[in-house]
Amino acid sequence: MQNIEQRLISKINENATPLRIMHVCGTHERTISKYAIRDIISEDVQLLSGPGCPVCVTPSEDIDFAIAMARSGKVITSFGDMMRVPGTTGSLFDARSDGYDIRMVYSIDDAVKIAKENPTLEIVFFGIGFETTAPSNAAALLRGVPENFSIITSHKLMPPAMEILTQDTNVDGFLAPGHVSTIIGTGPYDPISKKGFPIVVTGFEVLDVLLGIAMIQDQIRSGSSCVENAYPRAV
Repeated sequence: MQNIEQRLISKINENATPLRIMHVCGTHERTISKYAIRDIISEDVQLLSGPGCPVCVTPSEDIDFAIAMARSGKVITSFGDMMRVPGTTGSLFDARSDGYDIRMVYSIDDAVKIAKENPTLEIVFFGIGFETTAPSNAAALLRGVPENFSIITSHKLMPPAMEILTQDTNVDGFLAPGHVSTIIGTGPYDPISKKGFPIVVTGFEVLDVLLGIAMIQDQIRSGSSCVENAYPRAV
């Protein structure tokens, strides 16, 4: 395994030219940072962190709306990492400190359970995330929920976010998120690659990330831009 890593690192460094590659996944950033990938590849190859964290890209107006619903007497439920994200008037945690009923849950099923156990309360689930979390929320609704249950949908789609980044950011190629791609496949990235941006769907191990970088280099060196899948064990 180490020999493969070393060969990939050598290939990346031997073929290094000024290149800006953006990933759009928090797990990719974790791997890149944990294993110091930026330090072991040429400084000509820049790895940029894109909007891969669903909490970080939740609009402040959605948070404000959830807080307003809590102030109107509804019980707001959401994930723990949403609690301290600020809106324009404070965070969910601030509102809870003010005495409003805001509860942390681990899934939409927890929120549905609260609604079933408290039929006189209006329970609202603040749903966030990209394509990976939306299906579980949709599945819960399809299974059926109590009349006192509702959901604030603040879900995002990854390809449109990447599309915007091609307009506003100096990016040469993308490492596409493996998690999202297991849900949507590779087709939705095609319009972006046809604009001249190489895209490689990448897994989350060190080898996955190094391979993704090398494949983007290969595309740029050959003058091509397409969507390639370097994560076939899942996508």
